[in-house]
Amino acid sequence: MATIGSFLASNWKAVEDIFRSIYADLVAIKTVGDELVTDHATFKTVVDDTKTLLNSIRSQIVSTAILTKPGLKIGSTTQNVKNETFEFAIAGVRYIKDAVAAGTAPGNDVIPQSKYGAVALDIGADLTIDVIEAAANATGYASAALAIAGIPAVAENHVRMGTVTVVKSDGDFTFGTTALSDANTTEVYTDATTLFEGIGSAVSSSSPATLSSSVGTLHTNTL
Repeated sequence: MATIGSFLASNWKAVEDIFRSIYADLVAIKTVGDELVTDHATFKTVVDDTKTLLNSIRSQIVSTAILTKPGLKIGSTTQNVKNETFEFAIAGVRYIKDAVAAGTAPGNDVIPQSKYGAVALDIGADLTIDVIEAAANATGYASAALAIAGIPAVAENHVRMGTVTVVKSDGDFTFGTTALSDANTTEVYTDATTLFEGIGSAVSSSSPATLSSSVGTLHTNTL
């Protein structure tokens, strides 16, 4: 009976070839495994970024927001603020507000000379436009940004259409009485951000690279 030693001695070349083949196969498997480990990190980044975007889209779809710009500007009644036809959503339910060419009277606050004042126009499911005045309009603000910051938050189940700021350099400005086109008056109309503008950025992370190698067919050497 042949011993293991005598068997290996008489078949050493074949045995060596088998071990070399096994080693080559393990190297190929390791190469692919290493690439998969590297690509997993990239793939996870893509999945995480896609998840973030999809959650942002879902959040916006069921939100309360302006869908299209209301196009705030001076009305045909020059003391008022006009809006174009626009769409908005409350808790995901869509509404349409028709254009108001004559405009909506923007309250009655009196803004001191050379000071800034602001109002917001909000709307609810009943399609009524509400005017929300900045808290300190009566004393005025040092800037338009501060005036806007002084406007109370939008009420529940309402949507903010946008804001209007004014400053008059030659006298007081009275919302609803002084024409928005009055001499020495500077007014700025700002539409609210739409739902679609609130959706997150597109996924820009790179996709996983194509594997540069494959394991291929494993060796099947026999003695």
